Amino acid sequence: MTAITVVTPWHNCQELIPAYSRALDYGLVEVDRLVIVDNGSDPPIRIGAADLEIHLPTNVGFSPACNRGFEEVETEAVLFLNNDVVMTSANWLEQMRSQMRSGVLVGATLSTAPHTAVDGRVQPYIEGWCIGGMAEEIRALGGWDESLEEPSYYGDNILSALARARGMKLVQVPVGLRHLGNYTTRRVNVDGVSGRNRVRYEQVVRSLNRVAA
Repeated sequence: MTAITVVTPWHNCQELIPAYSRALDYGLVEVDRLVIVDNGSDPPIRIGAADLEIHLPTNVGFSPACNRGFEEVETEAVLFLNNDVVMTSANWLEQMRSQMRSGVLVGATLSTAPHTAVDGRVQPYIEGWCIGGMAEEIRALGGWDESLEEPSYYGDNILSALARARGMKLVQVPVGLRHLGNYTTRRVNVDGVSGRNRVRYEQVVRSLNRVAA
């Protein structure tokens, strides 16, 4: 059975703790290891089920926090999970575990939204609120792109593009989780970030396409 470490970055939003904790409750869900990266929350975040809580003095952003938690992963697989989730079925992680294998990037939602298109070609991606795979393969991809402005729009697009360029498949695994969606980001000023990160995303995709040509 593939062992999975769940990594969740967190900044404030204490009100999300009860639903998140229930989703990761060891009595219901067989999580091998849970790592919480507290991005300078005030007061600090405390998750009772966590095996490790990393408390950063300031908010370093989503991508760096994911990578900081990833440094602590020793299991075969890793799953990056947002904090704004509500469990609808207790077997959600087993559904994810069943698809964790070499050569795939898995997640709850596979998107082919129009905004992913580069030079007229849609680029499929796994949405970043629930995304994972074999740890060594994601390390080989370089983890999350820390050059992006926070809240790291297009980070999941870039990770998926890198995976596809290495011949990995993107696999959607419908799971018993409901994502509240942009719960944290709508509380901060993100004017212009999406457009600036889009430039980086297009650069990555075009560079990968040139290499493949």
